[in-house]
Amino acid sequence: MLRHLVLASAVVALAAGVTGCGSGNGGPLAADSPAAIIAEAKANTIAAQSFTVSGGEPSAGLSVDLTIVHGVGCTGTITQGSGNTSTLIWTGKTVYAHNKGLPVNEWMRGTSSDSDLQGLLSLCRPSSLLASLDASSVTNATRSVTVYGGQPALSLSFPGTAGAQGGTIVVTDTATPVLLNIAQSGSLGLVFSRYGATRTIAPPAA
Repeated sequence: MLRHLVLASAVVALAAGVTGCGSGNGGPLAADSPAAIIAEAKANTIAAQSFTVSGGEPSAGLSVDLTIVHGVGCTGTITQGSGNTSTLIWTGKTVYAHNKGLPVNEWMRGTSSDSDLQGLLSLCRPSSLLASLDASSVTNATRSVTVYGGQPALSLSFPGTAGAQGGTIVVTDTATPVLLNIAQSGSLGLVFSRYGATRTIAPPAA
């Protein structure tokens, strides 16, 4: 059986209360409010043909490095605690997992409809992964133009509140923005990259 995993919803605090304060910019998102930018970047990321997400929640002892392909599945690694790393391959209706300590060619196998796997597969579903990123509640963001991974980007930074730490959300500074980074000090860090780079996912070698 594959272990039931749930990514804690720390992203909800990152989108807590953004208004349009802070420095402006002359890019394609200049006329949009921070809340509108986050909502659009979230929607575009969920709809992307493929992307890689890496990082996690140090406080929860959980990290991921997953490539998600829309309508196909995902592949990569999930680490829990100290060095407990599992390799995951989800393609079509079949889910394979290889845990540390198993022989190289020995994989566990299940189906994507198995109830025990839904927490694990939620990490591979962009809509579930980003469900807690609520753009409607963000306030007090400072926006600035930057360069991230060699491409023009827009950084939305906000201070902490009594109920949450501050953080930063970085999106591409394009007419159709996508997420590049979500960071909250000490509790969450996710990096989004390789948009459109992967088309298929192969099952493990026999």
